[in-house]
Amino acid sequence: MALQEYDLIIKALVERYSTHFVQLVRGIPADRVERLEKEAVAVKRESDVLLNVCEDGYEYIMLIEIQTRPDREMPLRLLEYTAMQHREYRKPVYPVVLNLTGRPQEDGYGFDCLDLTVVAFSYRVINLVDLPAEDVLRYGPVGIIPLVPLMRRQMPDEELMTRCAKRIREAPAEWAPDLYVGLALFAHLWKIPDEIILRNIEVSKMEASPLFEGIRQKWVNQGIQEGARGARIEAILEVLEENTGQYPEELAARLRTIKDVETLKMLFRRAVKVKSLEEFQAVLSDVLPSAN
Repeated sequence: MALQEYDLIIKALVERYSTHFVQLVRGIPADRVERLEKEAVAVKRESDVLLNVCEDGYEYIMLIEIQTRPDREMPLRLLEYTAMQHREYRKPVYPVVLNLTGRPQEDGYGFDCLDLTVVAFSYRVINLVDLPAEDVLRYGPVGIIPLVPLMRRQMPDEELMTRCAKRIREAPAEWAPDLYVGLALFAHLWKIPDEIILRNIEVSKMEASPLFEGIRQKWVNQGIQEGARGARIEAILEVLEENTGQYPEELAARLRTIKDVETLKMLFRRAVKVKSLEEFQAVLSDVLPSAN
């Protein structure tokens, strides 16, 4: 999957759960967090999020730069954009780099000219690879749970995904689709096996997220959708075994030729109702010519 897709998803998560990301940066909840629109700014960038934050009565702008790839020009670019926001809003700006690359990132930039220190620019860097996943799972706000697979940990992949999914299930139901999409995407980025991801994520709820539509084709290309198909096929075979007393291994190869997930959903519903393998085979023969 192209890194641009990760950019879009992480930016959407930061915007939707902005109070949670401010808490990640500052370590304490803010009194108020509001997203700032950037239409008034001459240069618009897709890799950042602007937030108006009030913390203990102190109001400032938090500029979050999302870094998904190494970029030597980032400090200079962040300096430029920080100055632009300060000029635009006449407020103090707290610049942050949310670093997803797995490589440490410097936290400052500056230069002198002769006897002058012209620039001494500092910014906060959140290197996700340095954060303890176990602590975030216990105490962190749920909006940052999708990023836990990118954090430092000792637990195995299966336990990690199980605990992440449990935290998401405890969140408000309307949050779950976006959080599942983010969790699956960043677990995939960190090369957690697809079968482990799919064992722990409710795919049907993930499909309900508008974010999933934006990455659906890339998802298919990278094989996640193949994992979903495999899980559906296995579910069909298991329900046939329960209904007929036989595990129909010979049907697995025929089912794997079906690419359309909706067809597999329909076949699962039919498998629940049939009384014999012959009855299901007749249904399968009817749909196979048009299933792909």
